[in-house]
Amino acid sequence: MGNSEADLPWLLGGHMRQQTRRFADFHTHSRGQIFGITYGVMSIRTDEAYWLIGPGQAVWLPPHLRHMARSHGAIRGWSLFIDEARSTALPVQPFLVRGTPLLIAQAERLSHCSSAKSWSDVVARLAESFWDEFLPLPRASVSLPFPKDERLRRVADALSENPADVREQQEWAIVASMSVRSFVRYFGVETGMPFTAWRQRLRILNAQERLARGERVTSVARNVGYESPGAFAALFRKITGHSPAAYIKLCSERNILRICEQSICQEKNYELS
Repeated sequence: MGNSEADLPWLLGGHMRQQTRRFADFHTHSRGQIFGITYGVMSIRTDEAYWLIGPGQAVWLPPHLRHMARSHGAIRGWSLFIDEARSTALPVQPFLVRGTPLLIAQAERLSHCSSAKSWSDVVARLAESFWDEFLPLPRASVSLPFPKDERLRRVADALSENPADVREQQEWAIVASMSVRSFVRYFGVETGMPFTAWRQRLRILNAQERLARGERVTSVARNVGYESPGAFAALFRKITGHSPAAYIKLCSERNILRICEQSICQEKNYELS
């Protein structure tokens, strides 16, 4: 018979290593989740926003938040599930952090060692140390917000399916059954971004996913709506801080901390869903 939630440790961990793409449809967890990436790229979609997590980053997902997850190519990561009592110390909205070397080492080890069966005083102290390291980290809301209005959502969903769609604001306003003036105004109100900036950011996020899967830069540029690879590369660097080539290298490098591999804790894989 399995343990009840009340009998489980406040922190439970799991890890993931895979060479192929992975998709988990919309689902929820009763616990909060801190999901970190060691290498590769993972996208998280909620009903309100779209997040992209790269190497060295982690995202906080509150308890009961409806979300889906998708990896892009080979990936390795860790996940720590936080009980609801502890989760109240964190916001009820997701946020992104960049892990310190200490936090990443702690998280990697906890992802292998923190189960109901392996919980011990040593693991408990490590968990508290991780928590103390995580709480004060700078938090960023670098997601792409999605509009809630159903009319505007039609536009956002269509562009998500085809970022290279060349239709302009006037044509998208027709799709939304709105005047151009209302479309521009309400899209900005709902997302906090002008429509043109939102579409630009969506294209770059989609490009990051494609580059992480190993697609060629020229092909990626074309598939997200840029005829000129040079213009695409300039914008990509402006938004991400990396050239497309450097980003490909970042996603494929595997300078991974080996501390968990040397642990005596038994390895246990976990499922995204």
